[in-house]
Amino acid sequence: MSTTERNRDGGDERLERYVMIALIIVISVAVLVGLIEYQPPATFDTLSALNWSRDIWDGNLPNFASYRAPTEHPLMLAIGLLLQPFGDAAPQMFVALALIGYVALLISVFRFGVFVTGIFGGLVAIGLMATRLDVAWLAGVGFLDPPYAALICWAAYLEARRPRRGGIVWVLLIMAGLLRPEAWLLLGLYFLWVGYPLSWSGRFRILCYAAIAPLIWFATDWIVTGNPLFSMTATSRNAVDLGRSRPFSTLPYYTLYWTNSVLKLPLSILSAFGVVLAIQQRRKQLILPAILIATTWFSYLVIASGGLANVWRYILIAVVGLVLFATYAVTGWSKVERGSTFRKVWAGSALLLVIVGFGWTATHLNLSRIDEDVRRRRAITDQFRAIMTTPAVLRARRCGPVSVPNQKLLPEAKWSFRLDPPEIIPRSDLTVPVQKEGVAILINPAYESRPDLNVNEYAVDNGWEALQIPPPGFKFLSSNEYFLAYGRCAPGSQ
Repeated sequence: MSTTERNRDGGDERLERYVMIALIIVISVAVLVGLIEYQPPATFDTLSALNWSRDIWDGNLPNFASYRAPTEHPLMLAIGLLLQPFGDAAPQMFVALALIGYVALLISVFRFGVFVTGIFGGLVAIGLMATRLDVAWLAGVGFLDPPYAALICWAAYLEARRPRRGGIVWVLLIMAGLLRPEAWLLLGLYFLWVGYPLSWSGRFRILCYAAIAPLIWFATDWIVTGNPLFSMTATSRNAVDLGRSRPFSTLPYYTLYWTNSVLKLPLSILSAFGVVLAIQQRRKQLILPAILIATTWFSYLVIASGGLANVWRYILIAVVGLVLFATYAVTGWSKVERGSTFRKVWAGSALLLVIVGFGWTATHLNLSRIDEDVRRRRAITDQFRAIMTTPAVLRARRCGPVSVPNQKLLPEAKWSFRLDPPEIIPRSDLTVPVQKEGVAILINPAYESRPDLNVNEYAVDNGWEALQIPPPGFKFLSSNEYFLAYGRCAPGSQ
């Protein structure tokens, strides 16, 4: 075998390619089957981006300042524009793209695992990442986080294989910077790293690369809202209004809490051992995963302490980095001198921890709950559309606006029925006068605490008492498993 067919650690690159191709095929088939079986709807953020893209497609400026709207992301707007010709299939296609991003994330983790400890490490790494079902769920409902993580992880892997590579690494980081502003920190660090040995003209050139994503983001906000910092200030304001901000003193706790909530306890312990062992063995291949963990935690602290929303999705890159350290804890002994006592102790301890981890997973994993949740998401979308088109509701809609409990149904109402304020109003918005006529949609009390419908998520809404009561004079019109519709038409309104 020629030397070009061997990677740095002596593993067979041809075998790696074959295994990677097999993994891509198997995972892609599994994802495709899941997409066909569940037909998951797009989530709140994704559907909002599609609505804004359709506004642009129609020749109008989107309304980033609409009631409790999510943060806009320029790359999602661009993708949404490309999907507009597909009409009603666009949300499903957006979810499919998120799942493609998830597959890319898994393969990047496999490649990084191979880089650290060979094929054995790659298989363990992808196995550990694929069993973080919270991450798979994010992709399955169209969140941007798995594709974002894929862009960052591929950039890190390619850079680890060839330091100061530039080129494709810049492209990946710029794309990531158009999905999440946290990537701007990585762009800045990469500018310092690549620019250090360059001339001043070379540094200026790559500074322009590093500035592309922030400038596009600021320009988008400025063109649409007149405020180049709108995304930052609006997100901070929403976080305070919705009770998502946290005191700074609690943020270290939440950083570790959210990280562990995704990793789960056995993997958190394994990753901690992996960090210690990587330092002891001076494993340089894990320097970039360590940087990703540190920058992710740092950016999370900055985001949350600045009053911006703090949710577990923001620490996903740290989770990926820690999965690689856990992989090293399980497989790193294979790189230790054969026959040594340390190798035997490490291998035995790793095997014991893996057995314990499997036992913990077997007693805590509830696949039926995940299956039920995804199916219910599809049913909720279908039944909202169904109740909005029942004859009684259609008659009452001619009399006035449609009201919903809070912001959670607004993107679906806009996408499916092209309803914009004042045709659609959230009852949680206290600036809107009490509805006099039209249609009021309520959530079946059995489901009013589901994350995608939750009327009690924010204490400021006083959900049970304020949002789940039809306006005065409204009469029952129709219902299904998830929704109840009430309506009122003043004399002469129809």
